[in-house]
Amino acid sequence: MNSRVLISCQNVGYSRPFDSEISTGEKWDIRKLSLELYAGDRACFHFQNEEQKEVLWRIFLQKLKPKTGSLMIHARTNIHTDDSFWVGTDKRLSLLENMKSRLFVTRPWFGGKRKNIETLMERLGLNGRIPHLPVQELSAVQATRFWVLMLVTAKTKVVLIDQLFSRLDEISLPFIQEWLENYAGILILFGKHPEYLKSVKNSQETPQRKVEPFFNTVISFSASGHANTLLPES
Repeated sequence: MNSRVLISCQNVGYSRPFDSEISTGEKWDIRKLSLELYAGDRACFHFQNEEQKEVLWRIFLQKLKPKTGSLMIHARTNIHTDDSFWVGTDKRLSLLENMKSRLFVTRPWFGGKRKNIETLMERLGLNGRIPHLPVQELSAVQATRFWVLMLVTAKTKVVLIDQLFSRLDEISLPFIQEWLENYAGILILFGKHPEYLKSVKNSQETPQRKVEPFFNTVISFSASGHANTLLPES
């Protein structure tokens, strides 16, 4: 595999027996998925149902082995997910105590330069006594912003996003957009998230600036599981 290719899928497919005593054969959730993802790529997958999403999610995390084709992940490339950050927190400890994990860096790359984590917390409104509160005592908005902080400061080369981008507010949404402009890893979005993408497009539209597609790769799965590559939308 080319040293810059972090993920390679070649004719990946997954099937399972029909859930019916009458029907015979297998049902394909995923079929003929082929793509290569490089550092800095942005990919999006559209699904017909939750089964397709769950299957591909587990295949990327190597918790499910494809029935056809192959998945290759570059050595020392760990795939993280948005929910793994949240699930991995100790809700009895404070935000600051949770951020002491080796998964996070104190001066992440943000906006084209290194930023102190304290500066980022200030940007997200996570200041005053908030960083010292147990995570379980944070409000819903504060919890989402803490979730965003974990994503931005994590040592990640590949991240799968399922839920987080649907929960962003007027502070955390532009914060994420600014981070992604210089994020050198791969971001893979599961689902369409129309409100997020609409906001991205609106923020890009200026008289002097040509709007570039947010995704390098957009793949939609048919009801029968076939992977169809779509043209990235501007």
